[in-house]
Amino acid sequence: MHSRFDATDEQAAITAYGARWGADLARRVYTSRLLGADPALVLHGGGNTSVKSVAREVHGAPVEVLYVKGSGWDLGRIEPQGFSPCRLEPLRRLCECESLSDDAMVTALRAQMLDPAAPTPSVEALLHAFLPGTFVDHTHADAVLTLQDQPDARAIAEEVWGAAFRFIPYVMPGFALARRVVELAGDLHRDGSSVHGLVLEQHGIFTWGATARESYERMVDAVTRAEQWRAARRPVVAVASPPGGVHDAPARRSLQARLAPRLRGAFARLGAGHFIAEWRDDDATCAFSLRADARSLTERGTVTPDHVIRTKPRPLWLPPAAQLAALDDDALRATCDSAANEYAAWYEAYFRRNAEGRALTALDRAPRVVLVPGLGALTVGRSRADARIAGDIVTRAVQVMQHAEAVGRYHPVSERDLFAVEYWSLEQAKLGAAAAGGRFAGKVLLVTGGAGGIGRATVDHFVGLGAHVVVLDREPLAHPDARVVSVVCDVTDRDAVTAAVETAVRTFGGIDVLVSNAGSAPHGALHTSKGAAAFEASLDLNLRSHQHVASAVAQVLLAQGMGGVLLFNASKSAFNPGPDFGPYAVPKAALVALMKQYAIDLGAHHIRANAVNADRVRTALFAGGVLEARARARGLTPDEYFTQNLLGRETTAQDVAAAFAYLASAEATTGCVLPVDGGNAAAFPR
Repeated sequence: MHSRFDATDEQAAITAYGARWGADLARRVYTSRLLGADPALVLHGGGNTSVKSVAREVHGAPVEVLYVKGSGWDLGRIEPQGFSPCRLEPLRRLCECESLSDDAMVTALRAQMLDPAAPTPSVEALLHAFLPGTFVDHTHADAVLTLQDQPDARAIAEEVWGAAFRFIPYVMPGFALARRVVELAGDLHRDGSSVHGLVLEQHGIFTWGATARESYERMVDAVTRAEQWRAARRPVVAVASPPGGVHDAPARRSLQARLAPRLRGAFARLGAGHFIAEWRDDDATCAFSLRADARSLTERGTVTPDHVIRTKPRPLWLPPAAQLAALDDDALRATCDSAANEYAAWYEAYFRRNAEGRALTALDRAPRVVLVPGLGALTVGRSRADARIAGDIVTRAVQVMQHAEAVGRYHPVSERDLFAVEYWSLEQAKLGAAAAGGRFAGKVLLVTGGAGGIGRATVDHFVGLGAHVVVLDREPLAHPDARVVSVVCDVTDRDAVTAAVETAVRTFGGIDVLVSNAGSAPHGALHTSKGAAAFEASLDLNLRSHQHVASAVAQVLLAQGMGGVLLFNASKSAFNPGPDFGPYAVPKAALVALMKQYAIDLGAHHIRANAVNADRVRTALFAGGVLEARARARGLTPDEYFTQNLLGRETTAQDVAAAFAYLASAEATTGCVLPVDGGNAAAFPR
């Protein structure tokens, strides 16, 4: 690898941050981002960096401090406030303790923070405090792991890095690692020491230096040495078109769309709840999945212990893609359930043999990675971000495993050591802090007509409740939240709807809630040619399109086998039509009937169907003179039109969105029509 350090960019960081945070921390931010930008060095919150500097106590006295990366921050996007400022000398004294519990260490670290609002310091803060360099960098570089996930890791380390790096046999991260370094390399502070790095067996690498550039470029040099050693032994050649893979794109997408919902349902039936899922089917991952020894490699453990909280100790393996593609839907679901149950049984046994009677609470039994020979990897998480992190880890890990096996034998940490990290309270705290909250966390919502009006309000409301949302509309929706995906779709086109639903499944793994909202408000007397033409067009959008979407989504819900809900935006006009509004009212009345039929037909599968009857909500439906015409028909002004109800208040799009959220979570309610209109006696359901 090559250094990407640029003195001009470093100075730009000092200009941006130096006045408030100081030049040392500004430099630390700059080179931390250089490390974090390279996935071959760190991934998603992995690694950590620090700088020793001087700050001032609240009373103004200067004090030596360690600015260390805060737990949970990502090096690639870190800001100055992502570093925790801790008094340096007390941290060094903590390294002298013979023992220190996790809780005691965290309490001691937080007690030395100059800013109590700063993030909790990295679990490696004590080691950063002990090491001699002003700037310290720690990564889990792929090339280093290739060499250190080996039975003879010490001999390789001595050959590659020589006396400039100290080899540290594997030990649990945190206080235990800091103590081991003190015991084995306590002479690092002597004058003239030529040691400027640590190689951690089966874990990663540290470098340090007097400047940010020196520490960073020592890291680059150390990783380059590992790459050169690896290449000199036996370079791994990526397979561009692995034999046995599913290369036809439509066939691959079709099988992925069939598999993901069934796996998602299988995991829910394990009691693991709802997951978001995404596929990784790049050539390298598919090629790895077809290796004869791939399962054996993955079952040895993760390439660095840090990954276990994202990927679990091992993946779930399914039969080859060709076998799965030949199965009918029932057999495919049975295969997924059987594999999930087998994995759950393994995980229970893994927990029992490593917990050894300790008072630990077992995590859920569902895998986070599913490998399918010839198809790639399905990764799952409580959010899209979690699934993507697991996917990125898989992409790097399969390369490390193959390289390690090519130059020797892939030999990661033991199962016992991996379990210790998976159930380490400090690592679990990272997941807890990052977990998406809300009662719809892990659930997927599909909204039609979601780019504006009631649809957009519904999208925003459910996102606020933790949901992931797929928006179908004729116009794209640019939404600031990554949990929202926009699909341009004309819902009157059955084929387009089928493709859009498949896209939703490929994006998030399945669907849990449908809000069938798209519609228009045509008007005209049905006995006139204008009214008759409007009626025919309205049937397509205000009735048939709802059937297109509901039918396609119902197939996904049935495949998942974990219930779900179909929600329809009907109208008070279904019960109380207005004059010259037949083209709108008649299809909406039929839509209520459609909802009731779905409630009857799918109730045995725990799939609920409900409708919201809204009225007089300010949306684009009232554009083009519709509002004025409706108000005029009732002898009202436009503003009076919106407040003419029993409560005397205007009904908003947010009111309708809240009603959809209620119905989506009302587990004992189906076949319901919920009025959201401020009160209209003539439209009371009857």
